[in-house]
Amino acid sequence: MIARPPLARDLPHFRLPDCLQAQLGNGLEILAVGDDRLPLVHVRLGFPAGARFDPAELRGLSETTAALLTQGTVRRGAREIAERVAELGASLRAHSGADSLVLEGSVLSENLDAFLELVAEVVRLPVFPEEEVSLRKNNRKQELLAQRALADFLAQEKAAELVFAPHPYARQEPTPESIDRLDRPAIVGFHERHLSPSRGLLVLVGALPGREELLARLSRVFGDWSPKPVQDAETVAPPPPRRVIVLIDRPGSVQADVRIARLAVTRTDPDYFPLLVAATVLGGGASSRLFTEIREKRGYAYDAHSVLTAYREAALAEVVTQIRSEVLADALAAVLEQMERIGREPVSAEELETARNYLCGVFVIRLETLAGVASQLAATRLLGLPLDYLEQYAGRIRAQEAGHVQAAAARHLSPEEAAIVVVGDAEQIGPTLAQFGTVQYEKAP
Repeated sequence: MIARPPLARDLPHFRLPDCLQAQLGNGLEILAVGDDRLPLVHVRLGFPAGARFDPAELRGLSETTAALLTQGTVRRGAREIAERVAELGASLRAHSGADSLVLEGSVLSENLDAFLELVAEVVRLPVFPEEEVSLRKNNRKQELLAQRALADFLAQEKAAELVFAPHPYARQEPTPESIDRLDRPAIVGFHERHLSPSRGLLVLVGALPGREELLARLSRVFGDWSPKPVQDAETVAPPPPRRVIVLIDRPGSVQADVRIARLAVTRTDPDYFPLLVAATVLGGGASSRLFTEIREKRGYAYDAHSVLTAYREAALAEVVTQIRSEVLADALAAVLEQMERIGREPVSAEELETARNYLCGVFVIRLETLAGVASQLAATRLLGLPLDYLEQYAGRIRAQEAGHVQAAAARHLSPEEAAIVVVGDAEQIGPTLAQFGTVQYEKAP
């Protein structure tokens, strides 16, 4: 008797809850969604001030600024800030990505006013104490040392450089030298240039007061925050996709960490959704082609998957795997074949339906919690997308047919125009890799 899995019910169509959209007089954008199921409010205060705004010689400036926001203000030190967060039954942290810098946290709804005042203090009145700057620099250099001991980090860093340079997306990670150049004046200057209410987004989701009362509270806390002239990041187009092979020599490695990467399209491009489905069919989970062919059938690698990372100005499509050195030639040829095949022939009806279900399911899961809704709202707006992007997401995934997927894959997943980065023992795998083209050699740190 053959067991069959139970039929899954259709996923519910996501509808954005009633959302207050407003703007304070200083330009601060407000998005607020009320939900009284829990006595909590999730808060996100974000700015377009991510790593792409870092000067070339000061890589890591945005992430350092974010890390130090909660380490001292004109009114209280780092310990006092942490104690105040605990008193309010809250959490608070800041982080920086490629495009944005976000201060996020949650708080008991009864303490919302006091928490917002603390958020405003942290973002408006940081002092970036010299001792905290020094400590952060030392800690970050140690973190970077540990990261650069990992083959996958080296491959990821080099792939971004090959695909994006000279665009700032090529330099999202700091270097030891750029960390050494960071100082308090640079951090203060970044804060002054980029964290302005005129470019800010405040998202609140949870047990909120009524519209008029909420706006009155927000105006009282943030309304006197004066906007400042804000500098945009440099605009430099990434180069066209091209084949280049780089081998980062890591003597003694018993496997080859491989990334095959190329320039892709952003979420506003008509090719984005068919390409997302194509990437999922290719390497998005245990039913994907790469997992089935490379791991299950041939046993070349424990993991082989694809990633589509869409930033605001550009995107990166990648295949990632770790291959035993002795089978590199056959395994890499098999991966390249799968990348070429998905643009050469239509995907099957079963593959298409599986990929669409997977993408829609993951999307719904991300929006199941109040924190998830807050994060998705913030990410959507900071990427310059309309709010109805979230409501349209599942429908646009469902609308993709085999022809759309094949055409997008042919344009954006062709391995002939991909950068191949391999981290491994050059003496052992260099001649093998040369079968695929001219190899550029670099030394691992």
